[in-house]
Amino acid sequence: MSAARAAMEMVSAPGAPDVLLPHGSETAVVDVLGVTAVVAYRRDVCEHRRRREAGTGALRRIDVLELLMGLPEGEPVPIASLGEVERRALKAMPPGVVVRQDGNVIRRAIEPVRVALAVVPARGWDSALEKVERFTPFCARAVLVEGTLRRRADALMQADFYGIGLWIASGDGVDVLVPPRPFVRKRYTAAGWRFAEDVYRQLM
Repeated sequence: MSAARAAMEMVSAPGAPDVLLPHGSETAVVDVLGVTAVVAYRRDVCEHRRRREAGTGALRRIDVLELLMGLPEGEPVPIASLGEVERRALKAMPPGVVVRQDGNVIRRAIEPVRVALAVVPARGWDSALEKVERFTPFCARAVLVEGTLRRRADALMQADFYGIGLWIASGDGVDVLVPPRPFVRKRYTAAGWRFAEDVYRQLM
């Protein structure tokens, strides 16, 4: 069993502390941002159903996502008002993402999942710090250490300073040394949307 799969079973086990995962979230092991991690997420059921019916998969092109970011959901925008780069992105739109009507474009697609937390399993704190920091702009973060926690005081201080959860695998359970700081989304970006799409692609 992979380290990430074992970590997922630990954090989502029936007897696991409630603090580990956001209420009502699902878990999955994904490869994203160059890291294998356990993510806690909520799927947008309506958007998932809409995409399945329209034959729309995950949206990965950054130019397409940047255009979508500039289109208000469900409201017509004159195609004539778009720039050259935006019109090229419009031509590259997969089916079901937008509707063209009477010279206007209307955005239908929204983010298909919201990732609340990413958990990076590791043998030690130092080896996981750089990896878990990649999730900083997108969700709350935690490290699950599966071995002996070396330099415990330094690890606790850094985890608290950076707002990263620090958990220790203990037998079949998990001990919470530092809880993850709740994530507050300060702005919406195409990179954030693509992160959600990269996760969604692996859940389909």
